[in-house]
Amino acid sequence: MVLDVVKALGRRWYVVVLGLFLSLGLAAGAYNLTPPEYNARALVLLLPGANAVGVGGNPFLALSGLEQPASIVVAYFSSESARAEIERRSPTAEYEVVLDESTRGPVIAVDVTDQSPGAALSTLDFLLTRIPEELARLQGEVDAPAPSVITSMPIAVDDEATRDSSDTIRNVIAAGVVGIVFTGFVAFAIDGLLLRRRMRRNSSEPAPSDVDIPNESAEPPPPKGHRRRRRPKATEAPEAADEQIEEPEGSVTAAVEVRAGRNS
Repeated sequence: MVLDVVKALGRRWYVVVLGLFLSLGLAAGAYNLTPPEYNARALVLLLPGANAVGVGGNPFLALSGLEQPASIVVAYFSSESARAEIERRSPTAEYEVVLDESTRGPVIAVDVTDQSPGAALSTLDFLLTRIPEELARLQGEVDAPAPSVITSMPIAVDDEATRDSSDTIRNVIAAGVVGIVFTGFVAFAIDGLLLRRRMRRNSSEPAPSDVDIPNESAEPPPPKGHRRRRRPKATEAPEAADEQIEEPEGSVTAAVEVRAGRNS
């Protein structure tokens, strides 16, 4: 089966060449439709209020219990209003604000993806500005006293966006594979169609044994200018014979009388 396919592709090499060019076009189109993306990441830590730390205390030792306020901030940035605000700044940006799973504390992870490194870093800076603003707004709505107000600080921010070409490569490979498979299918189908047509044409032609062979014993054609005498047909022969045999009765009687006179 594989050998038959290879032979068919070899016979229809022009279809294969055309299909390869089309596959390259599909791959180029997939690359243009899915350009590389750029990612930027930052980590934000929530810090307790002054009354939770105490005089001369260490804020990092009083982080317990701050996961709940961090979850509230994350929930706000997952809302439609927050997403609409980011979309107005950069329609192609995608972001995610979640609790960092790699740490056991009130650490918020911010991930931004955009089509250019500058746009990704710009959106990341905007989110880093909005997180402390929303944190302060939420506490102000509940009239939290100033000594117990929770604050935040960035602990890790990307200076450069990293390029991510995984989706682009995946789509380019998929487009190329689809083009190659379609090319092989078309070439194999065309080859089968042409072979069946050739077989039908060969079967309609007469075999060598069916061709009329001239008979050498047959009478050669008359020379040019010679007029062939028409032969009587078989059905005409008896009538002609009857015409030759029939004689008038008078002639028979005359013949008998002549013979009698000679004898006397």
